[in-house]
Formats: sequence, structure tokens, C-alpha cells
Amino acid sequence: MNGGVSTFAHLTHHQRRWVLLGMLGLLHLLLLEGIASGIGRTLLVGHIGLFILWQPFVRAEHRLSLRQLAVIAGAVAAAAWWASHWMLILWVMVLAGIVGGKVFFFAGRMAKLFYLLVLAYLISILLIVLVPQVLPDPGAVTEEFRILAKYMLPALFAVMALLPVRQEAEGEAETVDFVYSTFILLLLAVLVLGSVSAMLLLRRGYFESLVFTIIAFSAILLLMAWAWNPRLGFAGFGVFFSRYMLSLGLPFERWLHELADNMQREDRPEQFLAQSLEGMARLPWVNGCEWRAAEVAGRTGLQEGQRNAFGHGSLTLAIYSQQPLSPALNWHFNLLVQLLGEFYEAKLRARELQQLSYVKAIHQTGARLTHDVKNLLQSLNALCLAAASEGETPSVQYQALLQRQLPVIAQRLQQTLDKLRRPEEEGAQFISATRWWTELQARYGQAGVSFSCERISAELRLPATLFISAAENLLENALAKKLDAPALQIRVEFSASGPLLLGVCDDGRAIPAELAGSLFRAPVPSSTGLGIGLYQVARHAEFYDYELRLDSNEDGRVCFALAQKPEAAAA
Repeated sequence: MNGGVSTFAHLTHHQRRWVLLGMLGLLHLLLLEGIASGIGRTLLVGHIGLFILWQPFVRAEHRLSLRQLAVIAGAVAAAAWWASHWMLILWVMVLAGIVGGKVFFFAGRMAKLFYLLVLAYLISILLIVLVPQVLPDPGAVTEEFRILAKYMLPALFAVMALLPVRQEAEGEAETVDFVYSTFILLLLAVLVLGSVSAMLLLRRGYFESLVFTIIAFSAILLLMAWAWNPRLGFAGFGVFFSRYMLSLGLPFERWLHELADNMQREDRPEQFLAQSLEGMARLPWVNGCEWRAAEVAGRTGLQEGQRNAFGHGSLTLAIYSQQPLSPALNWHFNLLVQLLGEFYEAKLRARELQQLSYVKAIHQTGARLTHDVKNLLQSLNALCLAAASEGETPSVQYQALLQRQLPVIAQRLQQTLDKLRRPEEEGAQFISATRWWTELQARYGQAGVSFSCERISAELRLPATLFISAAENLLENALAKKLDAPALQIRVEFSASGPLLLGVCDDGRAIPAELAGSLFRAPVPSSTGLGIGLYQVARHAEFYDYELRLDSNEDGRVCFALAQKPEAAAA
């Protein structure tokens, strides 16, 4: 039984053109027979039955309850019992409105032409056959014209049957625009009533009154179209109508405002999604929502009624409504779900970026600490080598070296521990320029590094971590080059006469161009470390309004400089 019903529904859905032609054929036979006879009322019942099969509002697969069947049977019986010419006029106007509301949704030219011919037939039957039968003067239309209309209009059926309408056009989803249908229905009502009124007031014939009404109504429509968008330097009715529609505060608009507020206020993706869908559940068409996303699932409202599923990205949303959603509402909800899904994905990406920033901060802090530990280890290695060369009795020079180096190493270890405990206060300490310069010479004086400096003021103080880190990184890089070229000369210059300037130069080979372009902007490949030292020093220098740059890069002269920015020096 179910298989037979499904087959019949499939047949009627894919042969809608022939169902519509059969419905129009019965309507025409009804007009030829007359509505007052028993045969005419029987034809009316058959016509309504074909309309039920063709109508675009309820699909043929839908099962009707006994109550719905009783209501339909009662409506058909009442229509057959009280059938009249005025009822047929109203019915044909409704049919014309439904067909007119469908014709603009067909992309195929032949399908659109088919429904335009159906609309032309219904309007012709209305104005030429039905309306003259209710005129106060039955002689307003000659019998010959009635016969011509009754027996020549069916020629449109043959044209409609021979049109090559494609099968896929017949099987398209049914959509009726309510606004178009209402507009055509009102247009025909005004045309019919205007023609009858003009006939009575002007005391003219029916067709003269009909032509006059059509001309007058066309002029009014042209005037309204011009007033809608006049293009003469001032706004038309279209602008006022659009402004009115935008100021209505529709439910979708209110939900979008709430969505934007949640986007700004809530940082957690799961809370943002839950609050936004709670607002969606308050829309007048929605009973409740049920959702599932990448990391969260939940529900809000009542999970009853029609279930409508939507999805975008990792978000899957089910919206429960009291009635099936119309195509327009379905499109709107699909658009809203896409917008909500994009915002949710943006929240997830923002959280991932925040986590990556934490990892980056940890990595940068670890890289700086690694450089500090490496430099301390080199100092300890130098002391160990000096201790190995001493005999049982330490020399005066070795004791002096220990007195100079051990306090510096202890201080550096304390600074490294302070960075690890309080990274936000890193670099906040200042040191005397004279002391920093003396300690730097003491540490690298034995490594074959030459130092030159102008007179340093006793009051001059430098950012301790910046200058210590910059000098150590630049000198260690230069000393690493010296391992491959023992004759390499390294010079350190410090100037405080103008903007503070620390320069480290060597007479080795130039840095390759592809490597020099990445210096200070990103970590560079390194065989002796993480390759992040100069990058970290450059970021640290920006904090104090300094800049680390490559002043010279040519064979025999490779110079790095840590210089104070001119505006900072002036301040």
C-alpha cells in the first residue's frame, strides 16, 4: 500500500504539467456546460481534485489525517453546493495569483513561457467569459464573441502541451511568492471591479470600459514606478520604504545585535555559542535549539515540533519550530547559522592564537635564559682552564681573576633567576656605564678583543640586561668566527658623546645576503645555538627605544651596532 502511494506521489510530482493541463481542461468544460447543471458541479469537483494534486503548498507524499480529509471533503461539498459565477470569478483570480507567484522562479525559458501561457489563459477566461456573465446588461457581449472565446481559447492547451519543457524543470522544488501572488490577485480584482464600475458610470460597453480601465491602471502603475525611483536629484518612495523596513527592528535584526554584543563581550567560544543560541531560541518561529560543535554540545528551549538541521564548519545545529519553515525562513536561518559558525570559528582561532602567544613567550624567555646560561658556562670554563694551568699555589694573577669574575658570575646567575621568577620585570634594572665597560673588558680582554671608548660620565647609567646581552651575543658570534680564522681581529667601540652607541666589528668575511636579510626580523639558522640571540636582542632593544643594526657588511669590515634612537636621545 505504501509503495503504491509513493509511486502515485512520484508520478504526480514529475508530471505536474499534465495535471495542470487536465485541471484547466475540466475548468473549460465547466464553463461550456455551465455551473448551474449537475454535470457542471461534477466537473467542478473533479477540477478541485486535480487542483489538490497540483497545488504547490503540500507535497503529494504528505499523509492526511481523518480530520484533515473530513475538512477537505466538507469544503469541496460546500463549493459544489453553493457554486456560482461570482465564486468562479474569485476562484480563477486565486488560481491566476498562484500561477503568477510561481512563474518568476523558473530558470528555464520554456518552463517560464508555459506558466505565462497558463496565466494568459486564466486572465482571458476571467475577463472574456466569466465577468460578462455577472454584468447587469447581459447583451453587453455578443454571443458570437462568447462562442469565439469558448472554442478558440482551448487552442492554448495544444501550444502548452507541445512546449518542450524539460523534465528537470518539472521536478523542481515548488515555491510560490506570496507577495507576487497577492499583487496579481489585487490587480485582477481592481481590473474586474474597475471595468464594471466604469461601465455603469460612463454608460459604455463592457469592452470599452475594460480598455479604459486597463489604460488608466497602466498609467497609474507607470506613475508609481517613476515615483519609486525618479532619478531627478531627489529620493523616491523606494528610499522611504527601505528606510522604514530597516527601522522596523525585526526579530532577525535584534538577534544579530545580540550576536554582535556576545562577540565583543564573551571570549570563551563555548559560552559565546551557548548565549547566542539562547537568543535564537527566543525568536518567534523557534521552539528550541540543539547544537554540537568541535568541543561542546548543548540544547536550549523545547525540543519539540519540526526539526530543521543546519550546519557550517564544525557547527551542527538543529532548530525546532512549531510549523515547517518556509523557503524564505529556511534561507534566512541557513544564513544566520553560517554567520554564527564563522564567529565561533573566529573565537576558536583567537583562543589558539592566545595559546600560541603563551608558547611564544615561553620560548623567547627560554631562549634568552639559554643564552645567559651559555655565556655563564663559557666564563666558568675559562676559570676552569685557568685553574688547570695553576700549580698547588695559586698565583696572584689567578686570585685577581677570581676576585673579578666570581662576583660577576654570581650577579649574572641572580639576574637569570630573577628573569625566570619575574619575566615581566626583565630588563628593568640599570647599571653604571663605567662598571659595565670595566666588567666587559675584564671578561673578554684575554680573548684577543680590542676595546676603544671615549670618556664615560660617572652619572651615565645603561639598561643592564640590554647592554650585557647585546655585547655578549655580538662578541660570542665574532669569537665563533675566530675559531675558523685565528687571525681575525675583533674591535669593540663605545660612544656616549651623542646618542649612545655600542659597536662590535671584525675583519672577517661578509655575512651572506640571504642571511643578512633575515637578521633581527626572525631567528636564523645557527650551528652553535638556537639562532635566536640577535632576534631577541633586537626585540629587547625596541623596548628601550634602541635599535640593533648591521652597519657594515663587506669582506674585511663586518660591523654591528646597538644605537639609541634619535628621538629617545633628545628626550
